[in-house]
Amino acid sequence: MKWEKYSLINESHLELFEQYHEKKESDWYNNQFHLSSYSGSTNDPNGLVYYKGQYFVFMQSCPFSIEHYNKSWALYTTVDFINYTYEGLTLIPSNEYDKNGVFSGSARVNSKGEMEIYYTGNVKFNDVDRTSYTLKALIDLREKVITKEFLFECDLEKYTGHFRDPVVFEKENKLFMLNGAQTLNKEGVLNVYEFDGNNWNWKKDIIVDKGDEQNSYMVECPNYFVLDGKEFIFACLEQDTPLSEGSHFVKYREVEVDNDANFKFKTQLRKIDLGFDFYAPQIFSNTQDRIIMLGWLGNSKSSPFPKELTTWSNHLTIPRELFVKNDSLYQLPIKELENLRLNEINYQENVFNYENGLVEIISNDISNNNFEIKLQSENKNIILKNQNNIFWIDRTNMDYNDEINLPSLINLGNLKINNIRILIDRSCLEIFINDGQHAISLRFFIKDHNKISTDLKNVKVIQLDSNKYIWNNIMFKNKLKEN
Repeated sequence: MKWEKYSLINESHLELFEQYHEKKESDWYNNQFHLSSYSGSTNDPNGLVYYKGQYFVFMQSCPFSIEHYNKSWALYTTVDFINYTYEGLTLIPSNEYDKNGVFSGSARVNSKGEMEIYYTGNVKFNDVDRTSYTLKALIDLREKVITKEFLFECDLEKYTGHFRDPVVFEKENKLFMLNGAQTLNKEGVLNVYEFDGNNWNWKKDIIVDKGDEQNSYMVECPNYFVLDGKEFIFACLEQDTPLSEGSHFVKYREVEVDNDANFKFKTQLRKIDLGFDFYAPQIFSNTQDRIIMLGWLGNSKSSPFPKELTTWSNHLTIPRELFVKNDSLYQLPIKELENLRLNEINYQENVFNYENGLVEIISNDISNNNFEIKLQSENKNIILKNQNNIFWIDRTNMDYNDEINLPSLINLGNLKINNIRILIDRSCLEIFINDGQHAISLRFFIKDHNKISTDLKNVKVIQLDSNKYIWNNIMFKNKLKEN
């Protein structure tokens, strides 16, 4: 069939999705320990929640396209972040409120022990004008049914229709909802709604970059959480500048929120990841013993498409645990991922040789000295180097280059590097510096990379394994609750 951007999907398309999936599984660039959709494009992590002994990882999935077409939610469940069950497509466009896309949202476990999903339904009037609806959904994993409920429409007298990505949190026995929004003046704001026991009511707008003006035209994918007794918010601040100048960074700040949803800012905005290939992070809403974050290892401003990628694109980050240190957020791969380690690789003939595109590098006691790490195949490479107190990434010599979407040279400034840890997959890597003080997400495209050369003196290189998956190519029944 000829697919249009908002073509609806149904069970008759599952065979096609399986064909797309088989092609994806055979592609070299398909990452092995980073989650992505069964087929098609992947973007925002959604609905992260721990429920009945499992972690639920929903994600934006466009199953028939490598672009942002017919956004739906796919679902993985796991108990250990290495062994995953793909449960299928769950929330799909199915009614008058979400017919042009099931956009991002969150999940929580309510007082009845139910998993509540909150999401944005997208409806386009034409190529420019739109509205959005906020909906709630309940999932029946056993019966494979999603029950949706309309909550409220975007107020088009206040906002352009760009109003989305609800996250619900409780504060002193009150429920609040945050949405990212764009005002009629094309300014990005953080919107707050409050639940009165029966309905959600507009509360206020927050200028999230107050005192640190970013001139953002849109705020997306907000989050709120408490860690070590401190309150934090983060959001994606979209600016009208090129990607290479930092148009779409995710930033956070410490806040104090009272029971009337007044926000007092305790710190300035700070980047949560220094890479250009990072967007739309979300934390698990109810893992109180630790805060676990997943992001999209991509960017809504960036769409690189090597010719090999015909049936899939993009992926999530690895799960990261957040910490508070030196009044800042630090982050490291969750402890469970150490179970991917197979064996330490010996240094032979000036290189470390690894297999399957999966490897980890750890180096300590660097003292901000000059160093270079070259990740390579026979003829191509990317280079990470600390040179004269400046950390550089050089993607000039890859199999696929795209200067707009994948800037070749990235100057990250003086990060005062004392230690570094890098997890490398087939077409992406994640860098953690100074025990998690800095994180850098990076996409790259080098076929059959299998060698590391470096002048680091104190370095350990470890062969990694892949995640293990059970695949269920199914589609949940979506129905609308009658009011």
